[in-house]
Amino acid sequence: MILIFVLSLLNLAQADPSWKWSNSVELSEKHEFYKDNQLITHPQDTWQTLFAVVYKDANLKTFKDCIFFKVPGEELGILKIKTILNNEKCDTYLYKAGDQERTNLKALQYSIQSNSLRLSLTNQKFEVEKWETPLFNLFEIPDPKPLMSSAEYRSSKMIYLQPYKGVLKVKPHKSKNLMNSGVCHEIASDCQEKAPSTCSQCEKGWYEIPNGCAQSSKFCGVNACGLKHRPACPRGKKYQAVPVESECRMDKSFAYCSEGLSVECRGNLAYCL
Repeated sequence: MILIFVLSLLNLAQADPSWKWSNSVELSEKHEFYKDNQLITHPQDTWQTLFAVVYKDANLKTFKDCIFFKVPGEELGILKIKTILNNEKCDTYLYKAGDQERTNLKALQYSIQSNSLRLSLTNQKFEVEKWETPLFNLFEIPDPKPLMSSAEYRSSKMIYLQPYKGVLKVKPHKSKNLMNSGVCHEIASDCQEKAPSTCSQCEKGWYEIPNGCAQSSKFCGVNACGLKHRPACPRGKKYQAVPVESECRMDKSFAYCSEGLSVECRGNLAYCL
């Protein structure tokens, strides 16, 4: 009987990885363009960070699940979940293997409400798998009131923990020497990666300069894309009119700049002038 119960828990975790998210305390890094229940169809054949779920385990340790989606195009879509430490950024793991994946997806939709998180996955056979997770602990900042303490304003009074088995073990992304500038992930002109990314070591974050490849070279520093004399902002990785990759193009389907500026190519890198 005990064995059956344990196997049931394992099957539950494998069938729907969102079962632990009911202990979430925050939803972060949400994609700025996708709306609730929108069918995600663009930009095709690109990896996108949808959102991150910050939650407590049974020992009140805080973890983060990064939810990534490779948008279907020439290839079928992939939903990828990566568990990391809460102080890490999801984008660091955008192109790395996930801890759990759903492949062969034709479509994906999701919605985030104050009391629930929903995902709908449609596979190549047009079979629909739906995940729905109650959100018991999401804290909404209240309207300030007289005599309200700063602690009460910033956090909830209690945390509800949905019990589940197992202890999460996550290896931190090591960063021995923090970098302030310089290339942290070099991509050659033929779109081949020259060395693994070290962008997690960038003290002030990193930015990417579009070059037409599925992923471009990244540099340590503050991301100020779109401003004058700064890198252009990438607009997806696939564009209908121009199938050629690894070339800089001075058109808005490739990259974009702030109003009044235009994309200019310096070699195969796009800047705003």
